[in-house]
Amino acid sequence: MLKKLLGLFAGSNKQSASPPNPEPLLKAMNAVAREDSPGNRTNLYRQFLNSWLWFCVPEFPEGWKAGMTVAPAGMQISVATPNNAKGDKVLPVFTDPEALANYDPNSPNMAFPAPEVFKMAMKIGVDEVVVNPFDPIRKPIRAGGAVTRREFEALAQGMIPQFTPDGTGQVLTVQKPTQVQIGSCKVPASAELKAKLGATAMQYPELERIFRYRMRYVETETVSDVYGLVCSMKDERFHIMTRELMSAIRPFIAQNEYVDFLTVDESRMELMQKYGEVVYQRREAVDHTARS
Repeated sequence: MLKKLLGLFAGSNKQSASPPNPEPLLKAMNAVAREDSPGNRTNLYRQFLNSWLWFCVPEFPEGWKAGMTVAPAGMQISVATPNNAKGDKVLPVFTDPEALANYDPNSPNMAFPAPEVFKMAMKIGVDEVVVNPFDPIRKPIRAGGAVTRREFEALAQGMIPQFTPDGTGQVLTVQKPTQVQIGSCKVPASAELKAKLGATAMQYPELERIFRYRMRYVETETVSDVYGLVCSMKDERFHIMTRELMSAIRPFIAQNEYVDFLTVDESRMELMQKYGEVVYQRREAVDHTARS
């Protein structure tokens, strides 16, 4: 199937820098292939955000010139989106021209920063982005794999995801400036959800408050319910806490619904107080608010 994209990329008269060396991305992919640990996967996501990806096109779009690295606004780009063995629609991408030639040596191709390619994948509605597939008559020359829709949605927004064990929730770490719109959730949290969440949250004295709100990513137009955590902890303890919080609220999440966890800093506190629903507040914080 061919998908034609109109005005996908922001127009610009300036050309971006040349594609970076793909070696850091390839090393990260190899590390995940050897051991799919949270640390290796986080590094892989980080490398994706700093890398470029190549993809096949049936022909170069009208107006495209050799050496261009930015597609002007309004340029139409057609891309192939074949189905995999499960019948899911996928977008094949490649870490470098040699890897692409191992898949289709005769196809015209283009390359853009990976976050832009992931935005493209969102707009054309693929289920997976397949990295470095190869023609069955050839041997693989690069590490490969698949980026799920949940993963490339986060990466398209310049965020690094870390998933809870059941795959329903994720912690997002902002790596690049991302424009978002914040609003209130349509339906307030139930008393039972607050009770379950509070029973877990109170085990972490560093956790002061939890806000629940709705967030829309402007560029990708995706929307999610978010639990904003006001806390001082970081790294492993933070991720342990979010996994336990996710387990507490999982029975209240409908099928095919997802939630995100983000830390809330002072710069967002005014927005939280305006739009966020307080679903947990530590007793000491309540007492301090009352005295103020």
